[in-house]
Amino acid sequence: MRKPGSNGAETQRNLRAAAIQLLSEHGYGAMNLRMLAKKVGIQASSLYNYIESKQQLLYLLCEETTGALALELDQTLKGVKEPAERLRKFVAFHLGYHIVNRKQASVLQMEIRSLTAKNFQAITKLQRLYTDKVHRIVDDGVAQGSFRVADSEIVTFALVQMLTAVTRWYRPQGRLALDQLVEIYTDLSLGMLHADSAARTARALPSPATRRPRRSEPLLAAESAESADG
Repeated sequence: MRKPGSNGAETQRNLRAAAIQLLSEHGYGAMNLRMLAKKVGIQASSLYNYIESKQQLLYLLCEETTGALALELDQTLKGVKEPAERLRKFVAFHLGYHIVNRKQASVLQMEIRSLTAKNFQAITKLQRLYTDKVHRIVDDGVAQGSFRVADSEIVTFALVQMLTAVTRWYRPQGRLALDQLVEIYTDLSLGMLHADSAARTARALPSPATRRPRRSEPLLAAESAESADG
Protein backbone atom coordinates (compact mmCIF):
# COMPACT_ATOMS: atom_id res chain seq x y z
CA MET A 1 0.00 0.00 0.00
CA ARG A 2 1.15 3.49 -0.79
CA LYS A 3 2.34 5.64 2.08
CA PRO A 4 0.66 8.94 1.19
CA GLY A 5 1.96 12.43 1.80
CA SER A 6 -0.20 15.37 2.84
CA ASN A 7 -2.53 15.13 -0.19
CA GLY A 8 -2.67 11.39 0.24
CA ALA A 9 -3.58 11.76 3.90
CA GLU A 10 -6.48 14.02 2.98
CA THR A 11 -7.65 11.49 0.41
CA GLN A 12 -7.41 8.77 3.03
CA ARG A 13 -9.67 10.76 5.37
CA ASN A 14 -12.13 11.45 2.58
CA LEU A 15 -12.05 7.81 1.54
CA ARG A 16 -12.87 6.57 5.02
CA ALA A 17 -15.65 9.11 5.49
CA ALA A 18 -17.14 8.14 2.13
CA ALA A 19 -16.83 4.44 2.91
CA ILE A 20 -18.66 4.88 6.22
CA GLN A 21 -21.42 6.80 4.45
CA LEU A 22 -21.82 4.20 1.71
CA LEU A 23 -21.63 1.22 4.07
CA SER A 24 -24.24 2.72 6.37
CA GLU A 25 -26.54 3.37 3.39
CA HIS A 26 -26.02 0.27 1.26
CA GLY A 27 -24.28 -2.36 3.36
CA TYR A 28 -21.06 -4.19 2.61
CA GLY A 29 -22.52 -6.53 0.00
CA ALA A 30 -24.06 -3.79 -2.15
CA MET A 31 -21.25 -1.24 -1.81
CA ASN A 32 -18.43 -1.56 -4.34
CA LEU A 33 -15.15 0.21 -4.90
CA ARG A 34 -16.39 1.93 -8.06
CA MET A 35 -19.09 3.65 -5.97
CA LEU A 36 -16.47 4.61 -3.43
CA ALA A 37 -14.11 6.07 -6.01
CA LYS A 38 -16.91 8.12 -7.54
CA LYS A 39 -17.93 9.54 -4.16
CA VAL A 40 -14.33 10.47 -3.30
CA GLY A 41 -13.76 11.93 -6.78
CA ILE A 42 -10.89 9.74 -7.95
CA GLN A 43 -10.39 7.02 -10.54
CA ALA A 44 -11.32 3.53 -9.40
CA SER A 45 -7.83 2.29 -10.19
CA SER A 46 -6.38 4.98 -7.88
CA LEU A 47 -8.09 3.40 -4.86
CA TYR A 48 -5.41 0.74 -4.77
CA ASN A 49 -2.89 3.42 -3.85
CA TYR A 50 -4.72 3.61 -0.50
CA ILE A 51 -6.37 0.24 0.15
CA GLU A 52 -5.74 -3.32 -0.95
CA SER A 53 -9.37 -4.42 -1.07
CA LYS A 54 -12.90 -3.68 0.14
CA GLN A 55 -12.37 -6.27 2.87
CA GLN A 56 -9.26 -4.54 4.13
CA LEU A 57 -11.12 -1.22 4.16
CA LEU A 58 -13.93 -2.67 6.28
CA TYR A 59 -11.39 -4.16 8.68
CA LEU A 60 -9.58 -0.84 9.04
CA LEU A 61 -12.85 0.99 9.76
CA CYS A 62 -13.88 -1.57 12.39
CA GLU A 63 -10.42 -1.50 13.95
CA GLU A 64 -10.43 2.30 14.09
CA THR A 65 -13.85 2.50 15.76
CA THR A 66 -13.17 -0.26 18.29
CA GLY A 67 -9.74 1.08 19.19
CA ALA A 68 -11.05 4.61 19.63
CA LEU A 69 -13.76 3.35 21.99
CA ALA A 70 -11.27 1.64 24.30
CA LEU A 71 -8.81 4.54 24.28
CA GLU A 72 -11.42 7.23 24.94
CA LEU A 73 -13.06 5.18 27.70
CA ASP A 74 -9.69 4.97 29.47
CA GLN A 75 -9.34 8.73 29.22
CA THR A 76 -12.90 9.23 30.49
CA LEU A 77 -12.37 7.03 33.56
CA LYS A 78 -8.88 8.28 34.41
CA GLY A 79 -8.68 9.26 38.06
CA VAL A 80 -12.25 8.13 38.87
CA LYS A 81 -12.17 5.52 41.63
CA GLU A 82 -15.69 5.04 43.00
CA PRO A 83 -17.53 2.28 41.04
CA ALA A 84 -20.91 4.02 40.82
CA GLU A 85 -19.27 7.17 39.48
CA ARG A 86 -17.22 5.11 37.03
CA LEU A 87 -20.43 3.52 35.84
CA ARG A 88 -22.07 6.92 35.36
CA LYS A 89 -19.05 8.11 33.38
CA PHE A 90 -19.13 4.97 31.26
CA VAL A 91 -22.85 5.30 30.46
CA ALA A 92 -22.48 8.95 29.42
CA PHE A 93 -19.38 8.18 27.35
CA HIS A 94 -20.79 5.09 25.61
CA LEU A 95 -24.07 6.77 24.70
CA GLY A 96 -22.39 9.99 23.61
CA TYR A 97 -19.79 8.26 21.45
CA HIS A 98 -22.31 6.01 19.71
CA ILE A 99 -24.75 8.83 19.03
CA VAL A 100 -22.17 11.37 17.82
CA ASN A 101 -20.46 8.67 15.73
CA ARG A 102 -23.61 6.72 14.93
CA LYS A 103 -22.66 5.93 11.31
CA GLN A 104 -19.31 4.46 12.33
CA ALA A 105 -21.01 2.57 15.17
CA SER A 106 -23.66 1.27 12.79
CA VAL A 107 -21.04 -0.02 10.37
CA LEU A 108 -19.27 -1.83 13.20
CA GLN A 109 -22.50 -3.34 14.51
CA MET A 110 -24.00 -4.40 11.20
CA GLU A 111 -21.01 -5.19 9.00
CA ILE A 112 -18.68 -7.03 11.36
CA ARG A 113 -20.36 -10.18 10.09
CA SER A 114 -18.96 -9.41 6.63
CA LEU A 115 -15.35 -9.71 7.81
CA THR A 116 -13.32 -12.79 6.98
CA ALA A 117 -12.88 -15.25 9.83
CA LYS A 118 -9.37 -13.95 10.55
CA ASN A 119 -10.40 -10.31 10.53
CA PHE A 120 -13.52 -11.03 12.56
CA GLN A 121 -11.42 -12.73 15.23
CA ALA A 122 -9.04 -9.77 15.38
CA ILE A 123 -11.87 -7.26 15.85
CA THR A 124 -13.64 -9.34 18.50
CA LYS A 125 -10.39 -9.47 20.46
CA LEU A 126 -10.35 -5.67 20.45
CA GLN A 127 -13.99 -5.66 21.51
CA ARG A 128 -13.10 -7.95 24.40
CA LEU A 129 -10.62 -5.36 25.66
CA TYR A 130 -13.39 -2.77 25.76
CA THR A 131 -15.97 -5.07 27.34
CA ASP A 132 -13.46 -6.20 29.95
CA LYS A 133 -13.08 -2.58 31.07
CA VAL A 134 -16.83 -2.42 31.71
CA HIS A 135 -16.76 -5.80 33.40
CA ARG A 136 -14.11 -4.55 35.82
CA ILE A 137 -16.35 -1.64 36.80
CA VAL A 138 -19.11 -4.10 37.65
CA ASP A 139 -16.82 -6.51 39.51
CA ASP A 140 -15.20 -3.71 41.49
CA GLY A 141 -18.63 -2.44 42.49
CA VAL A 142 -19.68 -5.90 43.63
CA ALA A 143 -16.46 -6.33 45.61
CA GLN A 144 -16.93 -2.99 47.36
CA GLY A 145 -20.61 -3.56 48.06
CA SER A 146 -21.79 -0.81 45.68
CA PHE A 147 -23.54 -3.24 43.30
CA ARG A 148 -25.44 -6.47 43.83
CA VAL A 149 -25.67 -8.87 40.89
CA ALA A 150 -26.04 -12.62 40.48
CA ASP A 151 -23.68 -12.89 37.49
CA SER A 152 -21.42 -9.99 36.55
CA GLU A 153 -20.65 -11.38 33.09
CA ILE A 154 -24.30 -11.53 32.08
CA VAL A 155 -24.98 -8.11 33.57
CA THR A 156 -22.04 -6.61 31.67
CA PHE A 157 -23.26 -8.13 28.42
CA ALA A 158 -26.80 -6.84 28.99
CA LEU A 159 -25.54 -3.39 29.97
CA VAL A 160 -23.35 -2.92 26.89
CA GLN A 161 -26.03 -4.26 24.55
CA MET A 162 -28.71 -2.03 26.07
CA LEU A 163 -26.61 1.11 25.66
CA THR A 164 -25.36 0.27 22.17
CA ALA A 165 -28.85 -0.46 20.85
CA VAL A 166 -29.82 3.19 21.40
CA THR A 167 -28.21 4.06 18.05
CA ARG A 168 -30.89 2.05 16.27
CA TRP A 169 -33.72 4.35 17.30
CA TYR A 170 -32.38 7.59 18.80
CA ARG A 171 -32.49 10.73 16.67
CA PRO A 172 -30.92 14.00 17.91
CA GLN A 173 -33.85 15.96 16.47
CA GLY A 174 -36.34 13.93 18.54
CA ARG A 175 -37.96 14.82 21.85
CA LEU A 176 -35.02 13.77 24.04
CA ALA A 177 -31.75 15.70 24.25
CA LEU A 178 -28.60 13.66 24.80
CA ASP A 179 -28.27 14.69 28.46
CA GLN A 180 -31.86 13.57 29.10
CA LEU A 181 -31.15 10.25 27.44
CA VAL A 182 -28.01 9.81 29.55
CA GLU A 183 -29.99 10.48 32.73
CA ILE A 184 -32.62 7.88 31.83
CA TYR A 185 -30.08 5.22 30.90
CA THR A 186 -27.94 5.94 33.95
CA ASP A 187 -30.97 5.22 36.15
CA LEU A 188 -31.67 2.03 34.19
CA SER A 189 -28.03 0.92 34.48
CA LEU A 190 -27.81 1.56 38.23
CA GLY A 191 -31.12 -0.24 38.65
CA MET A 192 -29.80 -3.23 36.71
CA LEU A 193 -26.91 -3.37 39.17
CA HIS A 194 -29.21 -2.92 42.21
CA ALA A 195 -27.00 -0.05 43.34
CA ASP A 196 -29.48 1.32 45.90
CA SER A 197 -30.29 -2.04 47.46
CA ALA A 198 -26.61 -2.96 47.57
CA ALA A 199 -25.91 0.22 49.53
CA ARG A 200 -28.72 -0.55 51.97
CA THR A 201 -27.45 -4.10 52.44
CA ALA A 202 -23.91 -2.84 53.03
CA ARG A 203 -25.12 -0.49 55.78
CA ALA A 204 -27.01 -3.34 57.46
CA LEU A 205 -24.01 -5.68 57.59
CA PRO A 206 -21.87 -5.63 60.78
CA SER A 207 -18.54 -5.27 58.99
CA PRO A 208 -17.26 -5.14 55.40
CA ALA A 209 -14.79 -7.87 56.35
CA THR A 210 -17.65 -10.35 56.79
CA ARG A 211 -18.84 -9.92 53.19
CA ARG A 212 -17.63 -12.34 50.58
CA PRO A 213 -18.80 -10.91 47.25
CA ARG A 214 -18.71 -13.16 44.24
CA ARG A 215 -15.99 -12.24 41.78
CA SER A 216 -15.79 -13.62 38.28
CA GLU A 217 -13.10 -13.43 35.67
CA PRO A 218 -13.66 -10.82 32.94
CA LEU A 219 -14.41 -13.28 30.15
CA LEU A 220 -17.27 -11.55 28.41
CA ALA A 221 -16.96 -10.01 24.96
CA ALA A 222 -19.37 -9.45 22.09
CA GLU A 223 -17.87 -12.28 20.10
CA SER A 224 -20.60 -13.28 17.66
CA ALA A 225 -21.72 -11.55 14.53
CA GLU A 226 -25.20 -11.37 15.99
CA SER A 227 -24.07 -9.55 19.13
CA ALA A 228 -21.22 -7.36 17.98
CA ASP A 229 -22.73 -4.09 19.14
CA GLY A 230 -20.05 -2.82 21.66
